Amino acid sequence: MTKTLRFLSVLILIVILPLPAFAQEKVFGEDTLKALYSYKFALFTEWPEAKLNDGNASLEFCIIGRNPFGQSALDAIQDKPVKDKNIHVEVYNSGVLSDESLNNCHVAFISDSELQRLPALLNSLQHFSVLTISDIPGFSRHGGMITLIKSGDHIQFEINPDAINQVGLAISSKIIELATLVKTTKQGHE
Repeated sequence: MTKTLRFLSVLILIVILPLPAFAQEKVFGEDTLKALYSYKFALFTEWPEAKLNDGNASLEFCIIGRNPFGQSALDAIQDKPVKDKNIHVEVYNSGVLSDESLNNCHVAFISDSELQRLPALLNSLQHFSVLTISDIPGFSRHGGMITLIKSGDHIQFEINPDAINQVGLAISSKIIELATLVKTTKQGHE
């Protein structure tokens, strides 16, 4: 089976079939697709037990920087179940978070408004078990974990397994098989 065919088959399984309420919609906006992909990545991620049992009743989905999602995209993931918790979306428009706020995040979607601060932000995040996702080009090569890439009408993604492992997270091989795997480049640490 070719990689493209395998990709399309698994895409149908992980994006459309488990979301019957959304299956009635014929077309998703790009922002909704990116939000749903981010949700699915959370479903297939394992956090350290201490992070999941941190006293938070919800799984914190933090948007760092200007919110790239419309309300319907946020509604698509708000309160969805992940690891016996429901997603709570928090937007940090200023892009500036304390270490305590960063530590409360389980998933951090980093907006392209944070491009100039990206190295410092990724440096701060590497001390916490937070799944980092962005659509900033080259995000995973700069030490981020998952980069969402628009390709025609589809969303593809790159994964940096080393960045994921460094913070004690694990992501399912089902997701890894669909991704383009990348490593942090030297430019990512400059």
